[in-house]
Amino acid sequence: MAKKKRAYHHGDLRATLIAIGLKIVAQKGVQALTLREIGARAGVSRMAAYRHFANKHDLVYAISEAGFAQFAEAISAAKHSAAPDFASRMSAMAVAYVRFADEHRAYYDVMFGAEELGHDTQAPPDSAGARGFAILVDTIREGQESGDVQAGEPAVLARFVWSVVHGISTLQLGRDPKFTRLCAELVRTGLAPRAIS
Repeated sequence: MAKKKRAYHHGDLRATLIAIGLKIVAQKGVQALTLREIGARAGVSRMAAYRHFANKHDLVYAISEAGFAQFAEAISAAKHSAAPDFASRMSAMAVAYVRFADEHRAYYDVMFGAEELGHDTQAPPDSAGARGFAILVDTIREGQESGDVQAGEPAVLARFVWSVVHGISTLQLGRDPKFTRLCAELVRTGLAPRAIS
């Protein structure tokens, strides 16, 4: 009798478990994630899954890390493919953020699922998330150096920008990129240096 074919190849079970976890999130939400179901879908025992993740929190965190890594790459690529002026870069980054949230909703839900990750969403939770936020902070700093952004703590101004684009993404209002670009322009004018009277 032939052995049951497993759903993964030797050496990449961790990646397989993450991918299956994303499918479950997309189908049922973060609350439905269990190592038992993920192991069953992968064709391995629950104990095999536990060798890679101690518990559900570890699995969710790994999914979040993978999502933030892809997110940072998308933001960085958008910034560097845009024209070098501040307005163009901010608009491109905003559109890339909203597109990522729309095209990778399961990742996005886990990345910003505060209850499941055990922290709040006031700042990205991990090194990959910190990289994405640092790209925005650097862009704000560059805007200050070029005279396009008012003086102030770059990280604070970046949180303002992030909160607007994050709101568009969370509410799923940005499927038409024109709306996102309009919001980016309104944010840019709000960041502009104020005239001294």
